[in-house]
Amino acid sequence: MAADLAGGDAVGAVFGELLSRVVEAGRTVAMFSDTWKELASTLSSIEPLIKQIESFNKVFDNEQETKQLVEIIGKGQKLVGKCCKIRSWDLVRKVYYVKKLQGLNKPPKMGGDVGQLCRFQPVRVASSTDGLGGDSSQNTFQGTIEKIKKALAMQKDLLQIAERRKMVSSVKGSIADQDEDFGKQKDKSLPNPDLASRSSDSVDEDKNGSIPSSSRVNSATKNVSGILHSSEVGEEPDLYLPPEKASSAIGSIKKSKTTEYKTFKSDVLPSYLSSSSDEAQDIDEDNKNLTEAVLKEAAEVEDSAIEGEKPPPLAGANVMNVILVAAECAPWSKTGGLGDVAGSLPKALARRGHRVMVVVPRYSDYADSQDIGVRKRYKVDGQDMEVSYFHAYIDGVDFVFLDSPWFRHMQNNIYGGNRVDILKRMVLLCKAAVEVPWHVPCGGVCYGDGNLVFIANDWHTALLPVYLKAYYRDNGLMSFTRSILVIHNIAHQGRGPVEDFKYVSLPEHYKYLFKLYDPVGGEHFNIFAAGLKTADRVVTVSHGYAWEVKTSEGGWGLHGIINENDWKLRGIVNGIDTADWNPQSDIHLKSDGYSNYSLETLKTGKPQCKAALQKELGLPVREDVPLLGFIGRLDQQKGVDLIAEAIPWMMGQDVQLVMLGTGRPDLEQMLRQFENQHGDRIRGWVGFSVKTAHRITAGVDVLLMPSRFEPCGLNQLYAMNYGTVPVVHAVGGLRDTVQQFNPFEETGLGWTFDSANTNKLINAIGNCLLTYREYKTSWEGLQIRGMKQDLSWDNAAEKYEEVLVAAKYQW
Repeated sequence: MAADLAGGDAVGAVFGELLSRVVEAGRTVAMFSDTWKELASTLSSIEPLIKQIESFNKVFDNEQETKQLVEIIGKGQKLVGKCCKIRSWDLVRKVYYVKKLQGLNKPPKMGGDVGQLCRFQPVRVASSTDGLGGDSSQNTFQGTIEKIKKALAMQKDLLQIAERRKMVSSVKGSIADQDEDFGKQKDKSLPNPDLASRSSDSVDEDKNGSIPSSSRVNSATKNVSGILHSSEVGEEPDLYLPPEKASSAIGSIKKSKTTEYKTFKSDVLPSYLSSSSDEAQDIDEDNKNLTEAVLKEAAEVEDSAIEGEKPPPLAGANVMNVILVAAECAPWSKTGGLGDVAGSLPKALARRGHRVMVVVPRYSDYADSQDIGVRKRYKVDGQDMEVSYFHAYIDGVDFVFLDSPWFRHMQNNIYGGNRVDILKRMVLLCKAAVEVPWHVPCGGVCYGDGNLVFIANDWHTALLPVYLKAYYRDNGLMSFTRSILVIHNIAHQGRGPVEDFKYVSLPEHYKYLFKLYDPVGGEHFNIFAAGLKTADRVVTVSHGYAWEVKTSEGGWGLHGIINENDWKLRGIVNGIDTADWNPQSDIHLKSDGYSNYSLETLKTGKPQCKAALQKELGLPVREDVPLLGFIGRLDQQKGVDLIAEAIPWMMGQDVQLVMLGTGRPDLEQMLRQFENQHGDRIRGWVGFSVKTAHRITAGVDVLLMPSRFEPCGLNQLYAMNYGTVPVVHAVGGLRDTVQQFNPFEETGLGWTFDSANTNKLINAIGNCLLTYREYKTSWEGLQIRGMKQDLSWDNAAEKYEEVLVAAKYQW
């Protein structure tokens, strides 16, 4: 009696493991068809039993507890049997034998094997009249051993077949066909071999959409079904797993050898198992080599199945066709942050699995683009303008360039010309862009209007949502196409007299969209206003700017329209191209004494870049002096006049200043004048150089950005990524991205000041210089926190994706 009772914990452990496998298998199978809802419901009843069985993790010393365990196992038997009868999938049996190998792979310390327990012979409470250790149990065990031998031989054959065949990449069957076959077989406890051959066309899709070949399925089901006849008729049905679990089951065999051995190890064995222990050990030795061979072949099958498979897209079910339209796109054309966004955001969206196109004018001959031979004519101001389409495929993105006489030779002055000339170019850009998904076969296939969204940028392309509505959606076309308008700088709106409406080629009743009353200029024509009203969603390039554009000061006359459409407004901070702006791989830091550096080599690499910059610009090479920098457009928005007013104070602080930019002629002259006055401390570079911008970002200690307004700003992001500490005016994106340094808690990323005032700027710079000179540990903390941030476009792309999905389901 004692020996019988002692094995209760082992039986409970085996049963618990078995039920866990059934629950795992059932959850997977239940996802494939409504036919399996009954199975899912049944499995939910098994989970509480598993928890009960796990609580019996001890050696029983009384008959009462043993009866309680037997009662639980009896309930489990019925539930598991019900699960097995529900199954109707021929291929399930193949995976069952893969899982069954896990039981064979454990040393038979219990004197039995998992295969016997899996058959669920009735379990009874031992008594003086019971014969649990007699001939009946012995015969059952020997029969089970014979079945296991057949299973091993069959499994080897299956693995050899699987090794010769690979998973194909296209879906040839449908889930509906599977459900129909399942329904015909549902009530049969054992499948018919003839039925297996007919079901070869009903195949199971894996998670990536690939399927096994029909011939492989056919041979597998025929062979396995042959084993299950004769001796198994009338017994409890075996437990099966869905085919998609096969690879994971095979891969987990080796891992389970050790863990499951610990689970089943027991020094005291039940009498009905102990009599068979010697035979089980012999079987284990006989099958050891065969099992190892099966494991090796199984690993090869798993590797061949995985090879060539693509992971599912990060966007999941939200994958869309996206067309971004802009007047500029880096590296081909750029005047500011808009060009960077148009060049980087599409690549990040493509990495998430979307099909992405960028449409921009072709201002000059781009060597990496090819004429695709498509020609279209569009009427602008009564004149037919021909547009040619050039294409380049880079980093997963289709870049489409619109070639027209109006765009050519504008590379150095994208927005040059008078107001009407600029307006006509933008009308042509938007008319051609809205039809690109129909006429440009990127990769041989046009995008079409299904699951499509346009991303327009600033006033230059704000006509696109209007054309989409007027030409198409109002006429029952492109009904499922959506548009998003991104505000990069609301100060530029495409304004003009109301008479300019004649240039946009729209019906007269659309004029009201463009009319806007200005207290100063009166009623006028405003393209941005029309775009804001017709776009499905509106995005600003930072959270702070989304708030500012709703105010009378920051909305530049459009705050009323924006507040009316507040429900579709969202702020998303731009990212940076970490492949281009990365101190560890920056190509501009590989010569002239500069050095690439990382977070680990910051203490040596950045001082080296600082010394190289001082030497290149002709400044005294001094490691102890703070080196300040400014990169940007020379105009009032960027706060250059504030820096000019603060220079006399700065020259008394023993600092060096480097300024790079172009813009207003008077401010350019001011830069030259300061350099002449303070030749040993100030360098003013009038113009713009990408290489110099990278080197200044890496070499200076502090970057100044006293902008009066800044929708997002990228230079502060570049600076922090290079370990350069920013001092900024807390507006728009600068407020969102640069947190004020807190010396008491050692938090923050730089210094901010709350108004465009010279004294506030001087105060912020003063605190910054004090920390640089006196508190080196705090300064290093600022640098490290800045460099540790994830400033890539991947985060922004995920948020843009949320906007795309919101627009998609908007009606």
